[in-house]
Amino acid sequence: MKFELELWHLISLLITVVGAFWAMAKVLIAQNQSAIAEKFEAVTAHLVKQDDAAKQTEKAVNDLRLELARDYVRREDYTVAIATIMNKIDGLGLRMEHMFRDLMRGGAPRE
Repeated sequence: MKFELELWHLISLLITVVGAFWAMAKVLIAQNQSAIAEKFEAVTAHLVKQDDAAKQTEKAVNDLRLELARDYVRREDYTVAIATIMNKIDGLGLRMEHMFRDLMRGGAPRE
């Protein structure tokens, strides 16, 4: 069996093989680019969701900050208010004690 190969057969075979590799490379590159584009779209959608969640969290924190500023009473202020109320109750108790003592002695209560 004799196999003869002329130059133009060799050149056409070489062009065919290179063309086939070129076509496979283009197909693989196109598939790779489409996969990258899909991943990019998924990441972009995820980032948009995260951005929306961050905005909602920021709004909730700002609302909480406003609510705390409106409703929060500092400990020192509360202590002063309670001390004032307790002093007034003690004063009222002393006045009542003096009034009862004066009534028990038989005298008229002082004003």
